[in-house]
Amino acid sequence: MNGTTPFPLGKVAVSDLFTDREAERERLAANIRNHVSTVLISPRRWGKSSLVRQVAVDMARDKKVRFCFIDLFKTLNEEEFYAHFAKAVIEAASTKLDDRVADIKSFLKRLVPFIQVGIDPYSEIKFTAEWKDLERSRDDILNLPEKLSKAKGITLVVCLDEFQSIDRFADPLAFQQRLRANWQHHQQAVYCLYGSKRHLMMEIFTGYDRPFYRFGDLMLIGKIERRYWVEYIPERFRAGGKRISKELAGAIAASMGDHPYGVQQLAYTTYLLSGKTCKQQDVDAALEQLLDQYTMLYQQLVEQMTLPQLGYLKALAAGETRFSSKEVLTRYALGTSGNVKRIREALQSKDVLDFEGEMTEWLDPLFQVWMTQRYWSPRELGLVEP
Repeated sequence: MNGTTPFPLGKVAVSDLFTDREAERERLAANIRNHVSTVLISPRRWGKSSLVRQVAVDMARDKKVRFCFIDLFKTLNEEEFYAHFAKAVIEAASTKLDDRVADIKSFLKRLVPFIQVGIDPYSEIKFTAEWKDLERSRDDILNLPEKLSKAKGITLVVCLDEFQSIDRFADPLAFQQRLRANWQHHQQAVYCLYGSKRHLMMEIFTGYDRPFYRFGDLMLIGKIERRYWVEYIPERFRAGGKRISKELAGAIAASMGDHPYGVQQLAYTTYLLSGKTCKQQDVDAALEQLLDQYTMLYQQLVEQMTLPQLGYLKALAAGETRFSSKEVLTRYALGTSGNVKRIREALQSKDVLDFEGEMTEWLDPLFQVWMTQRYWSPRELGLVEP
């Protein structure tokens, strides 16, 4: 078994590790060049972060464009947001500590932050401030990207990951109104907002009564098509000194429903288990190893579900589509037809399923396989003849 792998499991994929998304890359880059803000929406682990990072790599030669990356996943309130935002924007606009300190003094005059600097003139700054100072400087901080872009003759691209996290702040609507009120006037700075909770992102950006309604260009990111996987997986195997046929590459993608992270996960494990030439038994063994590896986690997830929620998943796995019919409600113990909506909302909030129109997606394709092969059997689901 080879101890290295050319697959970017759990990491942002860029350059040779990035595949497909050509149209999305061109569109996002065009938006940035034209100073149009962009909203990216898709389920988690479908490659939004990789897409944005790849566009940053694509545009790296343009010294007039600077990317600022901010992850809001651990940001719990407005105070943390303003501190993180100010620090990240200041660091993105200038590379030297002296310039960063000068920018703080010039553009955040009402803010008196505690700044800790190191010996290295290119090291990051440690930026903290009292809430009372941040509060009276909120608009100054939110306007930093525009002011710095104009002052330095650049375009600051502010990329905010897990943007839906702001919906858990104490007064989310008031906060969103403040963001929109400032950012809608920016002409030089550009914003790229994306997150992993599709239903929350859709609420924020498509609700006509929400502050961010029609903010920028809305891009709905889909899965990577099978035809790209059957080229990408053999290329990555060759990069690691191994071979796999396009047929087996397609089988890996199919078993994970073309889910970007799931395909990378199974391809990674298959690569490690295979010899110089990958065989079908290597793919089968890799899938079994992953199912074994995640069994404890999936058992815990199942234990946290109610019987109606498990019944809904069983009906879905069995291919049922009329969930509110009397027959399905009775067979799978779903309760009343009104309860079906609550079940769907609960499974969505648990990041088990995602719904878009008539389409339902299992957010973790390996969990779907585990449920249909380990928790239930294909025979129990009526998928094979008894």
